[in-house]
Amino acid sequence: MMVDKWISEDWARQHALCREHRLMMTGPTDHQGSRSLVEYKETWVSSLISSFFLKLYFEFLLIILLTSWQSESHPDQSCNNFTAYAMSHMGRATSDVAYNPAAPPEAYTNPSIHARINAYTEVRKALHGETWDPTTAPLSGEAIMRAGQGKKHGRYLIANSLVDTASTPSLSQLRASTTDSTPPIRPRPETSVASVHQRHVSLDLVAVL
Repeated sequence: MMVDKWISEDWARQHALCREHRLMMTGPTDHQGSRSLVEYKETWVSSLISSFFLKLYFEFLLIILLTSWQSESHPDQSCNNFTAYAMSHMGRATSDVAYNPAAPPEAYTNPSIHARINAYTEVRKALHGETWDPTTAPLSGEAIMRAGQGKKHGRYLIANSLVDTASTPSLSQLRASTTDSTPPIRPRPETSVASVHQRHVSLDLVAVL
């Protein structure tokens, strides 16, 4: 029964672990709301906006109803899965949020997201060269696995729901194929480390003021 699962020791242990992880976070998890990452991306690229204008004329009453439709909220801008993941932790899809690789940890809902994105991009460039652009290239399952020490608690380092599991190697496969010429498998960036960095930045700002 479902109730048996909720009162099991394994569930209680996992629940306590997740709760502890959440309490360590300094902000909301993301700005997706009820949207999936795919829906967030679609909303960011295309949203329906309508506006109505009502005018009253001096000598007689005249109502003019004007409706304008805007098919794209961010025209001429692409949004791949990596960009969607990053922006979902920076602002709502209907806002003017835009991904900026130079954005500081404070720009994200949680500083650990900044650390994860940096870890992924560093490993991806080590695999495919410095000219690689995360905003145009597809997600690399290998880079995600190497940057996040595989899957932890059943989740990838970034963009968990968008990773192509069929083409992503397992941690054991990566260990077997790792050589001196390949990027090493890194330990996953911890929330506590990122939080300490954010606190240091905040203290520096207070000292300046």
